[in-house]
Amino acid sequence: MDRKDRKKLNKEFLDFYLFSSIPSTRVGLIANLLLFFLFEVGNELFLPEVKEFRYFLRFGIIIPFFLIYILTMYIRKLRPFLSILFIILNTLLCVTIFLVGVTSGTHEPGYQYYYAWVMLMTIGLYTFFRLRFAMLVTLGLLQLVAYILANILNHSFSDNLVLAVNNLFFVISTAVLGFFIAYSFQKLNKKNFLHQKALDAQYKRVLAEFNEKTIMEEELKIAAEQKVVMLKEIHHRVKNNLAIVISMLSLQMRKVHDPELKKIISDIELRIRSMALIHEHLYRSEDLDRVKLHEYLSSLTTIVLSSFSSPNVVLDKDFEPMEVSIETALPVGLITNELLTNAIKYAFTGNQEGIITARLSQKNGTISLTIADNGSGFPADFKVDDQHSLGMFIVKLLVEQLNGVLTIKSTEGTSFSIDFPFSPIRKLFNK
Repeated sequence: MDRKDRKKLNKEFLDFYLFSSIPSTRVGLIANLLLFFLFEVGNELFLPEVKEFRYFLRFGIIIPFFLIYILTMYIRKLRPFLSILFIILNTLLCVTIFLVGVTSGTHEPGYQYYYAWVMLMTIGLYTFFRLRFAMLVTLGLLQLVAYILANILNHSFSDNLVLAVNNLFFVISTAVLGFFIAYSFQKLNKKNFLHQKALDAQYKRVLAEFNEKTIMEEELKIAAEQKVVMLKEIHHRVKNNLAIVISMLSLQMRKVHDPELKKIISDIELRIRSMALIHEHLYRSEDLDRVKLHEYLSSLTTIVLSSFSSPNVVLDKDFEPMEVSIETALPVGLITNELLTNAIKYAFTGNQEGIITARLSQKNGTISLTIADNGSGFPADFKVDDQHSLGMFIVKLLVEQLNGVLTIKSTEGTSFSIDFPFSPIRKLFNK
């Protein structure tokens, strides 16, 4: 800290030291006024014959000063000038010490209490007034000089040297005691002030960091909400675009007369529907980084079954509730579409009644998907690796993408089971 900063900090402390003492100084001065008034009234009522009482009235010269002190502390506009006012008033009090002493005779009744009054004035200076320490010492020295000069001019030292020296000793002792009290008190207050400054600085720093963090979190929250809106809009547009493609394929299929080509277009349309359905679920979902797989497969199987005129085929589905990422849901949906379409087309001949079973479950971190039927099944010499159809190629490719295992059984119908590991859902962004 450079000299300029130290000077500024010291001024700030002195202002704090002075203004923080106003309530206690005000109470102390009022209490002293009341005590002095009660003292005078008590002497007047109960000890009217005491000769010293008349001398005590001289001490009342400080009453106007006390009243001015109290009045200035109540007037807020005078707060900036309190230090100067206190210095001026205490200087004038030094003059009153001199005047009371120099106009008193050493043999006058009550004069022996003069030094006690000066002691009270000295201790009051050091305890009531929170001025710069050097100024307090200067005022204290002025009080001592006023007292010594008064004793010299009223012949106290020549009349009774021993008594005068003893009284002076007590006055100086009181001044020294007040000096150390004021010094210790000011040091303690400065230490507390510096600690408070450090705490205030720390509090402001923490508050600034908290406000900055709050603003940043608010900005991130707004950005996240904007991303949610944007991603929902993207999913909505993708779904609409895929719906347009599906409509175009449907229109094209009406103009096609080749049954084989119609079959190809129909298969393509169902595959696109399975992809469009994912985007529809994400668009309607609150969490764009996850898909409720059980709801998605339930909707998908219903759409696939309704796409065929197969009133004799019953779909028995049981999907365990679970949430997966879109990277998992999309291949699972395409696999389900291929296997379910294949079962509806080829498992049952003619008007044969049949049941297609769709199951989804999870156990020990592994997801199992089963599409089975009770139809005619595969021939005895069937091998999946020998199949070159696009549908079976897509199924094998997607199972490999999921790091899964494909199991095919052909007893009392056909059963396709895919087991693949559950992949943790990666959050797109923090909300």
